[in-house]
Amino acid sequence: MGRLGILAGGGNLPQIGMREALAAGEDPFFLSIAESDFTPGNYPDRVIPIRIVKIGGLLKACKTNQIDRLLLLGKVKKEIIFKSLNFDLKALALLARMVNRHDYSIFKTVAEDFEKQGIHIISQKTYLKSLLLPEGRYTKRSLDKKQIEDVIFGMEYAEKIAHLDIGQAVVVVDKSVLAVEAVEGTDQTIKRGGSFAKKRKAVVCKSSKPSQDPRFDLPTVGIETLKVMSENNCDILAVREGETIIVNPSEFINLAEKLKIHILSIGRGNVSKINSTQKKLPKA
Repeated sequence: MGRLGILAGGGNLPQIGMREALAAGEDPFFLSIAESDFTPGNYPDRVIPIRIVKIGGLLKACKTNQIDRLLLLGKVKKEIIFKSLNFDLKALALLARMVNRHDYSIFKTVAEDFEKQGIHIISQKTYLKSLLLPEGRYTKRSLDKKQIEDVIFGMEYAEKIAHLDIGQAVVVVDKSVLAVEAVEGTDQTIKRGGSFAKKRKAVVCKSSKPSQDPRFDLPTVGIETLKVMSENNCDILAVREGETIIVNPSEFINLAEKLKIHILSIGRGNVSKINSTQKKLPKA
């Protein structure tokens, strides 16, 4: 078996993935994306810089360093596709083959090409299982009937837009969608939706697709999500059970309590039952 490469963008997930992979006995390297806000954290000696618009260069870096598996973690702003960047011939060839420029089309086309080169893209859950919340309500205060109805409504629509590969989040109030996520990202969606919620606090719902490919773009929330919600009139966050990455779960739940934000992990069960009892984080 060859080496694991972590194709790393911005945020904390690449560092968490690195830590967990090392603990599992891997000898991983970051393939740090220059077009992102990547930081190496405690692992500056494990960084191979690459440019995401130079797919040929990425393949060469993998082969030079015996990397045969890739784990995709961290933020890269999708709008780089729409800028006049200097894509290499390999990247241009892959872009030409894509059915559209939706996230899944991009990831799927690249993954299929890499597979032909003997490089396998693995599930994002492989080294992030501790960041996936089982079904339940994780904050102390229970929701009222109207709030539960908004969560059910919002999760249905969040799943629909995820299925269409538009985005993963919606902001709702009184069974009305105030904002839908697209290329701008979740935080900007929360800001836009919260600006329309005047008399009632808004609900943020984030969902994966019904049959989400775990290798690509699992929904992710973190401390910044909670801060943006608190600043923009939103006090409930509902995510999809077992499909949403919670960055630093213990710190995340503690801050949610301080900010008086409800946190629910929604599966396929009855939301009223999920709401009835506070669930504790699984022991690490």
